[in-house]
Formats: sequence, structure tokens, C-alpha cells
Amino acid sequence: MFELANSFEENLALFKAEAERIDPVCAKILFDNLEILCRENEVARDRATIAEFHREVIAALDRVAEFEEGRAQ
Repeated sequence: MFELANSFEENLALFKAEAERIDPVCAKILFDNLEILCRENEVARDRATIAEFHREVIAALDRVAEFEEGRAQ
């Protein structure tokens, strides 16, 4: 999937395409929140930012689960 000769952006696009193929909903959640980790062209390494990313992803997954439960009833 990844190519050493590719730029980060090119490999990220390949990853996104594969993630969307496997699970479009989870891929959307991941890529909708990825900007939290990549603000101002810098990858976040502090715990607070990483925790914020995790909270947002978990909240989105919980909303999907609630929606699915509501559809099943």
C-alpha cells in the first residue's frame, strides 16, 4: 500500500482510499478528526491533543453505535 518514493500526502491518500474501501464510516470519522493531530503543519505530540483526538473519535463512534441501535429497534 505505501511506497517509499511517495510523499507523506501521497501515502496518506492511499491509506485513506484503502480505509474507505474497508469501512467508509470509520474512515470518515478518522479523517474528519485527523486535523486535530495535524494543526499548523505540525504533528501533535502532546498528551492533551492526542486525548482530544481520542475523545472526538470515541464520541463519533458512540453516535454511530446509537444510530445503529435505533435503526435495529
